[in-house]
Amino acid sequence: MARIVKALTAVRNNWKKSVFICAAASYGLQYAVDKYNSFQLMRGYCEEALQYGEIPVLNGSRPRHITIILNPVANKRKSKKNFDKYCAPLLHLAGISVNIIQTESEGQARGLVESLDEVVDAIVIAGGDGTVSEAVTGLLRRADGDLAVQRKFPIGILPLGRTNTVGTSLFFDSDKVKMMAEATMAVVKEITKPVDVIKIEVLETEQELPGKAVYCLGGIQWGAYRDAHAKRDKYWYWGALRSYVTYVFTGLKSDESDVSWQCKGVLSYILPCSGCSRCIQPVETDTSTRRWWHVFVSRQIVEPVSKDYSKVINEHCGTKLQKEISAVDLSLTTANVSPNCFRDGDPHIKVELGKDFMYKFHPY
Repeated sequence: MARIVKALTAVRNNWKKSVFICAAASYGLQYAVDKYNSFQLMRGYCEEALQYGEIPVLNGSRPRHITIILNPVANKRKSKKNFDKYCAPLLHLAGISVNIIQTESEGQARGLVESLDEVVDAIVIAGGDGTVSEAVTGLLRRADGDLAVQRKFPIGILPLGRTNTVGTSLFFDSDKVKMMAEATMAVVKEITKPVDVIKIEVLETEQELPGKAVYCLGGIQWGAYRDAHAKRDKYWYWGALRSYVTYVFTGLKSDESDVSWQCKGVLSYILPCSGCSRCIQPVETDTSTRRWWHVFVSRQIVEPVSKDYSKVINEHCGTKLQKEISAVDLSLTTANVSPNCFRDGDPHIKVELGKDFMYKFHPY
């Protein structure tokens, strides 16, 4: 008993050291538990990937071959380490031939994909939103870009960047290790999903030379919010508060901040249609199964599952409208990261102007 009283007295007399030791021990214990859980999680994924690697390859055929475009400086230079630790082992255990190409500068991923001449089964993009946009742009700029799209050339995404909007929407999980492993296993299992692509191009005029188109999967932003968000790394010394401090300082130095405070233009759009006789063609009924006895015996008619839109009239379907816009911020978001729509699976774009105006329409 005397020893317990003595220990408690020592803790009370040195409470600052005691609090520090308890906090350090708690952090160390939580770190060890997280590492153990990650180890057990990766062990399960490795065993699953090994089952695919043990499948024999037929004579005369070649193993699957993928090319990985890796941005090593993404996520504060942690992407390369995370790829080697959580993604590469699963690909190798699955028996996939992997060719890793690391980018060395901004925009290089676009040129690498555009000039890629080797035969691959898929291209996997390991990085953030910028790397994904560059790789997709390079693929669709290729001379055989349209042919590649027709063949549904698969593109895998490994969310290794600080922000990867499409990868996060596809494999979102609060556990980052599980999200990276799920994205890798989707490549192993050859799970595909069609996604929408935004094409951005400069309109041709007599004074300007036409530039090459740029493509993105998530969306685009224009205005004060986007410009201020791009400057947040400048205030790195504020730590976790840098996102808030960026907007405050940008607003206080509005004359010197070089921010687009007004977005003016003309928005051309087509209103979404939930289905009418113009956009949905009637389904022809197959009468090939009709027999001679059906003249005397009534045949049970099975109604089609889909709705009959032949009598639905929408005069505004396909009509292009225009609207002059003037706002502080403009954003266009694809269905890849904004799934709300009239009919599930339909491509659409969500347009947001400022804080109060929001509009949805089909791409034209």
